[in-house]
Amino acid sequence: MQVSKISDSRVASRVFRTLRRVALGLALPLLAAACEPYSEINTKFWDSLDRAPFIQLPLSDAWISHPDVSLVLERHHGSVTEQRLLLPNRTSIRGDNFMLMVAREGPLSRIGRFRPAGMVERNGGPPEPFLDFDGQPMTSLEDDFGWLHWSQWTNGTDLTCVLAFRRLDANDRIMPFKTSSIDMMLRNCMRGTAEEALAPISDLYTGYAAIADTPSGHQRMLSPLAGPLP
Repeated sequence: MQVSKISDSRVASRVFRTLRRVALGLALPLLAAACEPYSEINTKFWDSLDRAPFIQLPLSDAWISHPDVSLVLERHHGSVTEQRLLLPNRTSIRGDNFMLMVAREGPLSRIGRFRPAGMVERNGGPPEPFLDFDGQPMTSLEDDFGWLHWSQWTNGTDLTCVLAFRRLDANDRIMPFKTSSIDMMLRNCMRGTAEEALAPISDLYTGYAAIADTPSGHQRMLSPLAGPLP
């Protein structure tokens, strides 16, 4: 009879350990997904965002204030809003010059680390002429809004392309309605210097000075260029 009790105890202990491993196995991927916005477990979410239609918005609704923006497209799913801005391309390099931006709602602690490779994935792959981009920008600098990272391509004369990345959050500047961070990716090819090509993603054009109420009652950002003229 004593042997039976010991045996029952061992079986119960083994069952408990098995259930605990199963629970951890289920919990850890969910925890990873909460901390890593581009993880594979979130594929269904990003697929749903990809299926959401882009809506064309007025230029004044762009999340940056660069004067060369010619088209603003936006789509939304769940807690994520994606905006794509078209910039002029006056070079022979194929493809559009653009700014891709992904804004998220929720606490910064749950958004996860910033990954340039994740933004490339959101774009459907690296744009030309950065088809061999491995997810690690070559150069970084710190400005008034944090770190800016980029890779650079040149034809050896005056033609320059940059693939640049940065994250801005609510600690640095005013965010779009309810969001707490914006991840940015810029592809810009032009005749000029890397500094000139980086201008749309620089702190000069990614900062905002004020917010205003729209007729719908939502708050929107005003760029520094949107203020009254003297």
